[in-house]
Amino acid sequence: MAGKFFGYYKNSNIFFKILFFGVLLIMGVLWLVGSLTKFDRLVMFMVGTIVGGVLINIFLYDHVVEAINYFSNLV
Repeated sequence: MAGKFFGYYKNSNIFFKILFFGVLLIMGVLWLVGSLTKFDRLVMFMVGTIVGGVLINIFLYDHVVEAINYFSNLV
């Protein structure tokens, strides 16, 4: 079966050769990204922290400024 595939691959045009090689590269990259789950969790944590900080800044800005002014007046 492998000999049949490589015989077809050897006689095919350049488009199919690039297509086969591209599929192998894409699967390899996906396998590499899938193995980096701890890195993925770190990225998701950082994105969540940034989004949470922006949402707190948008919705609670007035309360945060009031609290800062209150504590700065105590000192």
